[in-house]
Amino acid sequence: MKKRKMKKIVVTLLSLTLLFLIGSATYIYILLDQIQKNSFTESPGVDKNLSREELGISDTAPDSKETGVVNVLLFGLDSRVENQKSRSDVIMIATIDKKNQAIKLTSLMRDMYVSIPGREDNRINTAYIFGGPTLAIKTVNTNFNLDIQYYATVDFFGLEKIIDQVGGVTIDVKKEEIKYLNSALNELNRLNKDTEPSPLITEAGPQTLNGRQAVAYARIRKVGHADFERTERQRTILTQLFKKVKTINPLKLPGLVATVLPYVETNMPTTEILKLGASVLGFKSKDIIQYRIPVNGTFKSQRIRGMAVLVPDLEKNRELLHNFLYGDNSGVVNNE
Repeated sequence: MKKRKMKKIVVTLLSLTLLFLIGSATYIYILLDQIQKNSFTESPGVDKNLSREELGISDTAPDSKETGVVNVLLFGLDSRVENQKSRSDVIMIATIDKKNQAIKLTSLMRDMYVSIPGREDNRINTAYIFGGPTLAIKTVNTNFNLDIQYYATVDFFGLEKIIDQVGGVTIDVKKEEIKYLNSALNELNRLNKDTEPSPLITEAGPQTLNGRQAVAYARIRKVGHADFERTERQRTILTQLFKKVKTINPLKLPGLVATVLPYVETNMPTTEILKLGASVLGFKSKDIIQYRIPVNGTFKSQRIRGMAVLVPDLEKNRELLHNFLYGDNSGVVNNE
């Protein structure tokens, strides 16, 4: 009798657990599906029916089905007003390398002077304001011979809220960064005048920054190696955010997804998001390997039409980027 009773209890618990998992998965799927309908900017989104040619994908570009590498463009909009059309102040390629079980993050310097399809050559960050994510994707694909089809966009108002939802991120703030971090933080406090102002940073060292403090940190460029070091700070924020998400109780993930949902714009199908998420969870290493384009020694600083720009050796940077995205980068050292 006792064995039967125990067996019934075990079966009941397993059944309840299975139902909970199915329910949670369904809930997350519905939430992720809703994200397709969100668009916080006036810029046109990416039509899912666009051809490879319309996205600037050439016949010689590496194919994700053959390489096992999926690249997603991440855009951060430096909006001074929520929902404002803006240049993409942050441009990164997030890479899910299934073959080498690696996650990679590559910054594309916003002042790179490149060809903008259908437009005059310009800084790469102008593509987004000229033609939204579609033109921005096409610009990256045509200049670097990639097969990127997916993107995700967030503005700094949204990033602040996302970081707050995970309880902040741990950042080692340098003494010389405090002044400029607080300057950016004061501006953000003024822009968010209807909310409680975020406290200023008073000391250096490792500490947990809230969303607004973290965004201010990511905007620092007047100390260190200017915009080069700023891209490093931006990658640090995303890396720490990723680490924080990994520590969250899986039972709380649906709630986190529901909260984050209004602040992200993407054209990734729900099934692809779930598939890539499952791949990442299965990777042995959860560290993010970082890179930056243009690489040191492969560009010239010039002034063109009154703009201070970085003119890259495209052929060299294209080669280096492909080596990073599609190669085994276990020993790669950040190229800052």
